[in-house]
Amino acid sequence: MRVLNSLTDLNIMRILRFIWQKKKASRVEIASALKMDKSTVTKIISELEEKNLARETEIGASGPQGGRKPMLLEINPSYACAGGIEIGPERMAVCLEDFFGTILYENSLAIDPDSYAQKGFLGFFKQGVETLEEAAGRLRVKIAGIGLGVPGIVDADGAKIIQSIPLLVEDGIDAAKEAQAWTKVPVFAENDARCCCYAEQILSRSPKTRNMMYVLAQSRPLQPLKDAPRNLSVGLGLILNGKIYHGANATAGEFRSVDWESPSKTQFSPACKSAQSLDGPGAAKTFRELAKNIAFLVNTLSLDVVYVGGLEKKYAEEIVKFIREEIVYLWPYAWNKTTVVAAASISQKAVSYGAAANVLDKIFSVPELDEGGRRRKTPATSPYQYLLSLK
Repeated sequence: MRVLNSLTDLNIMRILRFIWQKKKASRVEIASALKMDKSTVTKIISELEEKNLARETEIGASGPQGGRKPMLLEINPSYACAGGIEIGPERMAVCLEDFFGTILYENSLAIDPDSYAQKGFLGFFKQGVETLEEAAGRLRVKIAGIGLGVPGIVDADGAKIIQSIPLLVEDGIDAAKEAQAWTKVPVFAENDARCCCYAEQILSRSPKTRNMMYVLAQSRPLQPLKDAPRNLSVGLGLILNGKIYHGANATAGEFRSVDWESPSKTQFSPACKSAQSLDGPGAAKTFRELAKNIAFLVNTLSLDVVYVGGLEKKYAEEIVKFIREEIVYLWPYAWNKTTVVAAASISQKAVSYGAAANVLDKIFSVPELDEGGRRRKTPATSPYQYLLSLK
């Protein structure tokens, strides 16, 4: 299988990604947006149609000058699919998405301390992979990749879980390497809150934003251990300047309140220990403390949008209300700040959905080339050639 080493392959991936992101686009629109010759676009589109990766879908509207209406193109959504797996202290969720992000299959499994002690993280991970492959077989669709979303510090480039306190992972796990014993499908790994960013940006109909935060708040046991306390657990996903932000050593988004003090065993101050129940009298105090922390970051980083997900809508909306209030209260200038704060459109299933969306983003990526037109990391298979290998 050839490696990506030419501008032709690069142009193919640029066109594929543009159509995938736009959902529908004409040949003229593609050529104009990517500053490519129309004949080059026509030639590449013909190849994509021949390989069944792209297809004509409908007739678009005429331009301002009138004339012939353009034929719109789209990615073939059923060409293959992406798998997503979320593993947390309380449950595992899996899903399959087509190239449009439409959910083809989903399932969830409770995780209890006894089963986790017996099977461990890798046992549940293997079960998730096998479940997705069985479902894909029944649906008669190929899996282009499987994404894994977990709480903790994750090296997304190497698909390695560096450490996860919630999942009792201390020494690190090479998820991609371990999965080679079970499947030939490529495996990607990402922090759970960052998976939610992929879900909101790629799967939802929300407008794409340059600077965004996803507040993943979940009421769950701290760890899959007997008698583990149930608390509000929070992780943050960030998009800065249009890109998922991982930070130094992949640690961006790890949260602990600025009011935290020892001996608190939660992410919040000792005064918020009663947040074990979201309906209890101390929940509002915890939500307010969380909102102050988020508002500080929103104002400091000048974020465009904040989404709150992971909880039932009524709780998410209460946190949203507090964040809005704290943003205004902590903002030092007279003119109003216009950050949008809202409950996430994809919430309680966002991690597994986003893990699969991460795969789609990787599959339709545009690799970076050096000055000689070669991919920076070699040897590596062209994403386009990999897609063709699925058929």
